[in-house]
Amino acid sequence: MYRKKLMRACLTGLMVVTVATANVAPVFAAEAPAGTETTTSKTSVVKAQFVDAAGTVVAGGDYFVDADGDGVFNVSELPVPEGYKAETVGDFSTKDYADTALQVTVDKIAKASIINVQFMDGNKVVAGGDYFVDADGEGIFNLSELPVPEGYELSLAGDQFVKDYVGKTTQLKVKAVKAATMKVVYKDQTTQEVVGEETLTGSRQDADGNYVFDAAVDFNIPFGYQLAVDYPVETLKAGETKTTECLVTARETVLHITFETQDGEVVGTKTVSTTSQGADGECWTFMLGTDFDLPEGYKLAEGVDQITNIQIPFGSTGGFTMIVEKEDKSSIVKAQFVDEAGVVLAGGDYFVDADGDGIFNVNELTEWLPEGYKPMVLGDFFVADYKDCPLQIKVEKIAKESIVKIQFVDAETDEVVAGGDYFVDADGDGIFNHTEVLEWVPEGYELQEFGDFQVEFYKETPLQLSVTKIAEEPENPDPEDPNKPEKPEDTGKEDTNKKDDKKEDTKKEDKKKTSPKTGDETSAATAALPVGVSLAAILAVLVKKFK
Repeated sequence: MYRKKLMRACLTGLMVVTVATANVAPVFAAEAPAGTETTTSKTSVVKAQFVDAAGTVVAGGDYFVDADGDGVFNVSELPVPEGYKAETVGDFSTKDYADTALQVTVDKIAKASIINVQFMDGNKVVAGGDYFVDADGEGIFNLSELPVPEGYELSLAGDQFVKDYVGKTTQLKVKAVKAATMKVVYKDQTTQEVVGEETLTGSRQDADGNYVFDAAVDFNIPFGYQLAVDYPVETLKAGETKTTECLVTARETVLHITFETQDGEVVGTKTVSTTSQGADGECWTFMLGTDFDLPEGYKLAEGVDQITNIQIPFGSTGGFTMIVEKEDKSSIVKAQFVDEAGVVLAGGDYFVDADGDGIFNVNELTEWLPEGYKPMVLGDFFVADYKDCPLQIKVEKIAKESIVKIQFVDAETDEVVAGGDYFVDADGDGIFNHTEVLEWVPEGYELQEFGDFQVEFYKETPLQLSVTKIAEEPENPDPEDPNKPEKPEDTGKEDTNKKDDKKEDTKKEDKKKTSPKTGDETSAATAALPVGVSLAAILAVLVKKFK
């Protein structure tokens, strides 16, 4: 017994120690070793793209920035691609570029080399100096990268090694080029007046070495003028000279005007122009009332500061918006709306004649017509005639009813006894009721169908309504004997009908006596016997009581 108790206590103690150890162990495991410091990264990841001047993405991806975790990073924290430098600078929010890439503009780091060159025409130096070549830094450049003096061309061509030119002066032979020359005389197409001239030296050559002159590109047309016709491209051989007459026309100065209300409604447009010429930088002034007018019936909007004299540079096209409002020229007249019976349905003073010409039309009063009516009077009237005396305008009701087809069918014979086209639906709501056709039910019949019907269904197809004949009432009110004479007047004689009644009663009693008795009748008599006795007893008591 003692051993069992001891063993139970030991097991209990062991379980307690095990549980306690399990709970404490994680706490100690989380503790850092003595003398060790912990750090937490606060950086964020942002997206970025490095784009060159041509818009080409040269690098990009996800980058760690913002080491201090303040939510802001600088472009300098991003790894710019090798050989490039960032043109975009400054601080940005990390949250803005967690999903959207920040585009950083970059430029190539200049790798060009400087060489010193002299251009030699024989023994004569015609030009020279230090020149940048080999922009990509690959160590090779082409002679076309050098600015050859005007009127000369290099005797050599092709690629050269940069190292052969660096640190010394290199002399390159050139030869004079005898270019083509074109003299252009500009004439006003209308007046034939010479308005300018110039001499052009060819600078572009075609595949055959001829010099190209394009009027649209090479000609310097005098200010305020434009080409009157299209000129073909001309070519001249080296050393050739030519004089060309170029017709021009004065370039218009144009103004597009839009007239709007303060609500933004466009009520008119106008385009004005002039061929007047002026010096470069000068303007032509378009003036309201001289060069253009407001739309008819409108005036400048009140309370709006506006320019009425608009300046446009000579030879240019411009636009302008003016704010306007309606110019009210209307007058007040008196009018009455009278029905066919002469009853005045409405009337009063009304604004008419918006254009102020002294005449108004009945149509100007239609918005004040009584509801459901239309005018019977049309035409124009003088405002002056109805300033004090009202104009009486006859009106009539607007018919809203519709025509439908109806057939009245005998319910017993299925025979169509009447029918035709009938006006219904006076209110025009598309529905009519059976009550609207009662007046057309054939005589001697009564309608058996009731309710509403839709007009649209019976425009072409007839509506069949069931009717029945009305029963005729008989002339003689006595249904038993139509030939029985009327009751004679009372003459004081004994009523013979009473005798007949007695005879009838006698007959009934005799019939009763001769009728065979059934089991039910006997039972009833038997059952009635106690009731009779009881009634007799009650009567006896009552009689005794009242004696």
